[in-house]
This record gives sequence, structure tokens and C-alpha cells, in this order.
Amino acid sequence: IMIPVAISIGDPSAALILLAGVYYGAIFGGSTSSILINAPGVASTVATSFDGYPLARQGKAGKALTVAAIASFCGGTIGAILLMIFAPMLASVALLFHSAEYFALMVVGLSAIAAFAGTGQVGKALLMTLLGLIMATVGEGALFNAPRFTMGIMDLQSGFGFITLAMAMFALPEALYLVLDPARSNNEAGGEIKDLRITRDEAKQIAPVIGRQSIQGFLIGVLPGAGATIASFLGYAVERNIASKEDHEQFGKGSIKGLAAPEAANNAAATGSFVPLLTLGIPGS
Repeated sequence: IMIPVAISIGDPSAALILLAGVYYGAIFGGSTSSILINAPGVASTVATSFDGYPLARQGKAGKALTVAAIASFCGGTIGAILLMIFAPMLASVALLFHSAEYFALMVVGLSAIAAFAGTGQVGKALLMTLLGLIMATVGEGALFNAPRFTMGIMDLQSGFGFITLAMAMFALPEALYLVLDPARSNNEAGGEIKDLRITRDEAKQIAPVIGRQSIQGFLIGVLPGAGATIASFLGYAVERNIASKEDHEQFGKGSIKGLAAPEAANNAAATGSFVPLLTLGIPGS
């Protein structure tokens, strides 16, 4: 939508700032809907809903939004600093990644889904991963532009859109839940957003998480095509796996660490994606 506006500006620097601002705003804005209504605005905020929405259901929506804002700001800031320092060097490293390396990275990202599954649910998680891969094959092929599994339906030429899938998997079930059982929904709802503050202890808990995932997310974002979505899922999986037993059990139930990790990772990855863009002319995502 903003591309015509950017072209009309005339100054390349101002146009780049405009588009970068829209890009960052979209990634951060997606976390708000993920936390409040369990409907991710963009793909990179799906992992944010895993702990953000449970926090909102516990009446801690304000705190969840604050944690997301802090993690996003710190992740973007750390990523910007790393961008200024290491951009030329990391661009040359990114060129060393070829098909085999990207395949391995994608396998790691997809297998991280198993880390989200509960006890005895790994098989179901992997089955849903396979279903997602099958759905991703619908549409025109990247190499030969031949339609695949479109069944002659023109609307499927470009494949399944993320917004459509997100609405079907997150927003629609939540809407039906509110309609079918309003009394229970009202009892579980977080109510008004009042307290936006976090305690000093909570800040100490999320500080190392933000630091780790900002660096990891930035490095993933540097790779052309990897993007913030893989960074957010890997960030969540890593923090869940290295957490103590007590903290590990809280993931998926309203852990502020589980909320901070994907938010820091996806914003740092968004900054990292500018490395191949600005140095090689290759979009990072």
C-alpha cells in the first residue's frame, strides 16, 4: 500500500525510512492481536500467542503488552546496533548458504514445533507440520510456474493466504467459543487493561532472554529467505528447552519468558533482514 507513496517521495533515504517503519510497525502490531484476541496479525507473531494470550486470560493483558513492547524495542535496537557493526561481514557469510544449508535450517525450524507439544503430543504436532507442508504446495510452483493442486480454482493460484489460515485457526475458533459459551468466556476474560507495569524481578527474568534471542534472531534474519517467522519459533523453542523445570512447565500457560523470546527474536530478525537487502540487494524475507 505504501510503495506508491514511497516512490512519490523522491528521496531514497526518506522512502527507505518510511518502508522500514511500516515493516517494523506491522511486526510489532501483530503482537497486540495475538495477545488480546489470539489472532496473529502476521506470521512472525504466531509464537507470541502461545503465552501472550494465556496471560491476557489471566487478567494480565497490560503486563503482556508491556513485555512484548520491551522485548520488541530491545530486539530491534540490538539488531540495529549489530547491523551497523557487522553488516558487510555477515553479507559475505550469507552468500555461503546454498540449497543444502537452507534445507537444514528449514528442517530445524519445522522440527522445533515438536518442542511446543505436550507429553505424548509430539506425533500430533509432527502430523500437523506435515499437513502444513502439504498445504504449502498448493499454488504455482516457484521454478516452472505450473499450478499445483489448485483443482482449476483461480483463487488458489497463489496458494493459501496467511491471513485466511490465521483467521480459520485462531480467530474463528475464538469467536465461536465466545458465542457458544459467553458465561464461561466472561469469567475467563482478562477485563480492562489497567496495570501495564512489570516488577523488577520480572524485568530480571526477561533480560537474559531478550539478549539471547536478539542475537540469535538477528543472525537468522541475515539469511536471505529465513525471516522473522523462523526466528520467532526457534527463539521460543530454545528458551523452552533451556528453561529450568519449573519455568518449563509455565511455557504455554502464561510465561513472560515465553512471550519475550519470540518478540525479541522476530524484531531482531526484521533488522537482520536488512543486511542482505542493503549490501547485496537481496530481500532477507
